[in-house]
Amino acid sequence: MNGHVLALGIGVLLLLLGRKLFWLFVGVVGFLSGVQIASQFLPSDSRIVVLAIAFALGLLGAILAIFLQHLVVIVAGFLAGGHLIIRVLTLYNWKGEQYEWWLVLLGGIVGGILALMLLDWALIILSSLIGANLVSQALPFDQAATVLFVIVLATSGILIQSRLLQRPIAVV
Repeated sequence: MNGHVLALGIGVLLLLLGRKLFWLFVGVVGFLSGVQIASQFLPSDSRIVVLAIAFALGLLGAILAIFLQHLVVIVAGFLAGGHLIIRVLTLYNWKGEQYEWWLVLLGGIVGGILALMLLDWALIILSSLIGANLVSQALPFDQAATVLFVIVLATSGILIQSRLLQRPIAVV
């Protein structure tokens, strides 16, 4: 249950302040990608090792985000795009393993290009989508309700963050 509360809290932060807390967004994307990658290659009884790898990737991403912002934005956009494709494929129980990695790669490329071309807007859109995804995973909804909930949350996050983009605020 504590993991759900943490995911809910981080999801809400990303929805509201993902662009301002860029390092948190990159750290979360690094963590989520670490869980997905490590889970693919390690046995299912290696949960602690998977979490350690994911934590290390998340921490590395957050530290790099502070010092290499533009490069990290492209990588984070790529990872966020790939993660979102995996989430959608999982949500719809898609069983096309031979095409799955191509779709993930395509989602990553689109996310990276979006991040490169529209830095602020990419951060707003991707952090809102990842935040909505984290919040929805923490709550027990069926598939249809989850899709609707994610759309409403992501749209709300985009609107809130776009307002903050117009009026700069001081956030640490």
